[in-house]
Amino acid sequence: MTLKALTTSQVDQFNRDGYCIIPAFLSPSDLNYIKDYYAGAAAAQASTPAQDGTAWDQDENAAPVLRRVPAPFDNDLGFRKIFSSPRALDHVEDLIGPSIYLHSSKLIFKPARSGRRKPMHQDLAYWTDMSARQVTLWCAVDPATPERGGIEILPGSHKRLLPHEDLDDYQVREDELDLSKVRPAVMEPGDALFLDVMTVHASAQNRSDHDRLAAVVNYYSQPKSATQKSRYGSAQPLRAPHHQLS
Repeated sequence: MTLKALTTSQVDQFNRDGYCIIPAFLSPSDLNYIKDYYAGAAAAQASTPAQDGTAWDQDENAAPVLRRVPAPFDNDLGFRKIFSSPRALDHVEDLIGPSIYLHSSKLIFKPARSGRRKPMHQDLAYWTDMSARQVTLWCAVDPATPERGGIEILPGSHKRLLPHEDLDDYQVREDELDLSKVRPAVMEPGDALFLDVMTVHASAQNRSDHDRLAAVVNYYSQPKSATQKSRYGSAQPLRAPHHQLS
């Protein structure tokens, strides 16, 4: 296969370890746009909080903050342009093939000295009725370090779906994992983490004096099925093989 955006070594790492990091994936203007979009969403939620409780959250001993902005890809043209650009889709195609659909999107905010830890889990465990041929794109808008609530990855853990249980969260039992092999995904603003949806990972609590914002888009290789139970997925392709477009 001729690669469009990634190098052979990056694809090899993704296949071997279940992830790869691409520096400077987002431009400074992209980062400013995403920050402004989050600020607007937070201001809107402050005046009219979401009723379903999925976006607005209050950490212990902290003021209420907008921890999650759901579906920015669906709701904002500028966000959609960034993450459906030919350059973005070229990277995705190198990993899952030329048939690309939106699975889901969100912004995740971890305020300074707050933001709970997300335990070890696999993304696919949340929608097991969908195919594993998809990829999660996690973009650092602020620096993502272990102290700032960055992603922690267990390399090579993407070969099979592990049992998940409702413990601190919906997660894998961490005492059954070799946590000595966990590696931090240290990222600068604009860097992109491409993560196999079977890769076991977590995110740390933000112990720093700085906020951490990330943009997450998940891409799928198939259209949404009429019989699937998961609410995620889309019917219209972001990119399709040429023979499907004719």
